[in-house]
Amino acid sequence: MPAPQDERYEPLPGLLSLPSFLYRKLGRGGRMAVKVGGALLVVAVTVAAIVLVPRIAESNRERSAQERRDAAAALAERRERLIEEQRPHRARAAQGASGTEVLAALHDQVLADVRRRVEAGQLSGPPAKRVNCTQLAKADGGTVVSYRCIAVTSELASTDSTPGGVLGHPFRAVVDFQSRSLTWCKVSGRAGEGGFSERDLAVRLPAACSL
Repeated sequence: MPAPQDERYEPLPGLLSLPSFLYRKLGRGGRMAVKVGGALLVVAVTVAAIVLVPRIAESNRERSAQERRDAAAALAERRERLIEEQRPHRARAAQGASGTEVLAALHDQVLADVRRRVEAGQLSGPPAKRVNCTQLAKADGGTVVSYRCIAVTSELASTDSTPGGVLGHPFRAVVDFQSRSLTWCKVSGRAGEGGFSERDLAVRLPAACSL
């Protein structure tokens, strides 16, 4: 019987050393094939980068430009809405109305305006209860007066640490007591409303509603 051969097996290396171990086990032809395959892979990756990188960069530029156009369009649309929302409204008190009655007519007109806007879905929140106005300035010997008004929708109770107050829709108004003419504007564009502020949109209160 033939004598037993002394067979020795090289143990498998760790995971990180396994590729080099297998490469050494390849014959000359196998090693050459691996080198050629690696070279071809490098060439393929290089060609793909040359072709794809400019396309990706162009796609990113187009997407950024579209985002800027969309943002500008949204800003312009918001600005137009604010301009329309602040458009002056006008009315006239009854013939022969006293100063108190003219001011009461202003309150009635602003309250009716707010309720119409709420019904039309142009304003949100609970229905307005009343209108409070505070005098701001006078002109023409005191016959023309500007006011800051608020159409009250909610009232805040006072506590030990905070005074009471009201919540509602702000307005500015100008009253000509001599001609009994009333002009009022909704004050819009407050910060946090729709993500824009009045300063961002360059929307100013119409001159007809201020002195």
